Formats: sequence, structure tokens, C-alpha cells
Amino acid sequence: MPGIIQRLHRGGYCAAMVLFACAPAAQAEETGGWRKGDIVVTAGVAAILFNSSAEIALGGTRIEGGNIKLSNNVLLSGSAEYFATRNVSVALVAGIPPTTRVTGTGTLAPSGELGRVKYGLASLVARYHLNASRRVSPYLGAGVSRFIVFSTQDGSVTGLRADNAWAPVVQGGIDYHLSRHIGIFANATWIPVKTRASGTSRGLPLTGSATLKSAILKGGLSYRF
Repeated sequence: MPGIIQRLHRGGYCAAMVLFACAPAAQAEETGGWRKGDIVVTAGVAAILFNSSAEIALGGTRIEGGNIKLSNNVLLSGSAEYFATRNVSVALVAGIPPTTRVTGTGTLAPSGELGRVKYGLASLVARYHLNASRRVSPYLGAGVSRFIVFSTQDGSVTGLRADNAWAPVVQGGIDYHLSRHIGIFANATWIPVKTRASGTSRGLPLTGSATLKSAILKGGLSYRF
């Protein structure tokens, strides 16, 4: 009988050690790491930083040395993301449409504010998540974005119009899991938009083709269903 009791004690001790060793791994699996089928929504603040350039013609003649500058924007932004596998996801990203001021520079500087454009950037991005089973998971992404013009306001250019446009997207970011459902994130996105605009200045037709290189810095909270 004493031998049986000793064997039971040893068995119970070994089982406890196994459970103790497995507990951290189970907790890590519970609080962190992506899984196939995860659906994640995010909300945060985004800063859009423009580096713009344009070729502008007045009455059919190019304005040499004329250029434009767009004001930067800060806005609320959100996304919805689906994990097709533990490492691969697809995200739809959008935000509250901001308004940017378009100002003439170079030889267009005397014209001051040419006008204002209320716009949106909606992006569909495929992401590959590194270290996907861990609490901290960086990712890289690429996709396509739609530059949407909602409205324009005249400045020194009257009848201002700007075209919608498609653009490529490159993105990098990082996720940190606070719990199984709640996390925080930060990312940086690069979207070079090429669009066209038109209007009237000094009684003559004005046309332009613009490249809007936008760097978007974003951070916020995420919730996993």
C-alpha cells in the first residue's frame, strides 16, 4: 500500500508540472495570435501628409514654374479585416472625408488659394502577417485605393472640378494583442494618386494634371470577433 501511495504522489506531481509548463502556452494562444476566420474591426486617427506636384495650363499654354501645394489632414478612420489564413488577411480601409486646401506655388503663388477639395480615400489591402501566432505581429500589405472627390469649393479658380482616380497602395504596420478580443495597432501607408482638375482663371480655361503622393500615418484600437 505505501508503494502505491508513493506512486500516486509522484504521478500527481508530474501531472501538475506538465499543467504548469503548458499554462503559459495556453494563455499566449488565448490572448494573442491570429487565427483563420478572424474578423477584426479598427477605429483610430489618421494623418494624411501630401507631397504634391502638377502641370498646369492656362488657355492651352503651360504655366512654367507653376505648381500646387495641398494642406495635410487629420481624420477619424476605420477598417474591417478578414483572415483567410492565420498569416493572410484582406482589409477594407476608409475614413471620414476631409477637406484639403489647394494653394498655388512658384509662378502660381500670386493666385493664392486656388480652391478646396473634399475627398475620400477608400483602400482594399491584402496583408501578410509575420509572427502571426504571437502577441506582437508586424505585417506588410499591398492593394488598390480609390480617390473620391465629394465636392469642391472655388478659390481664385472658379468652377473648380477634380476627377476621381485609382491608385496603388503599399502598407506596413504592427498589431499588439492586449487580450483575445482587444488590441492596438499602428501603420504607415503610401498612396500616389494621379488625377486631373479643371476650372477657369482670369476668364481663361485652366487645366492640370496632378500627382498627389500621400503618406498616411495611423494608429488606434482593434476588436476581434
